[in-house]
Amino acid sequence: MKYLRAIPLMLMFLAATAALFAACGGDDDEGGEDDGAEATTRAATSPTGGGAGGGTTELELVAEFTSYDPTELTAPAGADVTIVFDNDDPDVQHNFSLFESEDALDNPIFEGEIITGVETTEYVFTAPEEPGTYFYRCDVHPTEMTGDFIVE
Repeated sequence: MKYLRAIPLMLMFLAATAALFAACGGDDDEGGEDDGAEATTRAATSPTGGGAGGGTTELELVAEFTSYDPTELTAPAGADVTIVFDNDDPDVQHNFSLFESEDALDNPIFEGEIITGVETTEYVFTAPEEPGTYFYRCDVHPTEMTGDFIVE
């Protein structure tokens, strides 16, 4: 009898898993494997007004095992950006800071508050107006946790 109570939960889990796989699916234009970075950015981006012409964009970024996932984020030029930042490393500090380049670390475009995991926060800033590839890192782990912030 007690197993019958678990059936609805198992069905909900299977349905949620199927929906997740369907949402993450898609084709890769180059025929190679997709590391998931582009899919995460594409699924979370919603240009809907705001910003100086770039709309608004919500991106997800996870810090776990002293690394970022994904290591590439994309936003429209001038967009109001919200990064939902999940620090999944228990009792470890992480953040997100954005710079013009890896050589311009003295003047951050955006510097997020350092949070101790396991914790989630939102970082809100305006993407640069100039398209190009920018540099992001964790200020606590600056050589281990880095990525590219692409402005289109």
